[in-house]
Amino acid sequence: MLRRLHWAGILFGAGTGLVVALSLFALLGVIATNVVAQVLIQFIAFLAAGYVAGRFSLINGTLAGGIASLVLLFVLAVLTIAAGAAANVFGLLFLGLLAIGGGSAGAEFAEKRRRT
Repeated sequence: MLRRLHWAGILFGAGTGLVVALSLFALLGVIATNVVAQVLIQFIAFLAAGYVAGRFSLINGTLAGGIASLVLLFVLAVLTIAAGAAANVFGLLFLGLLAIGGGSAGAEFAEKRRRT
């Protein structure tokens, strides 16, 4: 099943989500230091990653969106840890579930737009 996925679309979706996340963090600046704002920004980035991956994927768009968001979560976690922040296991698990849900929701939205 993994061979049938469009991996270029998944990576492009993860890249799009990364650009969205970094742009929102840069634009919001001081507001983004709030935990709720950080989670909201990451959820928006997961939606964007899932939407783009689902748009490029002709088969299993929902799965592609979830995987793209998980790739984005991995990249964001590595960047955060490399910046010197402490890793919280429960926070990463919560964001992982949020990534799967947000990416899949973005991909479902892309599939609905493709059908119409």
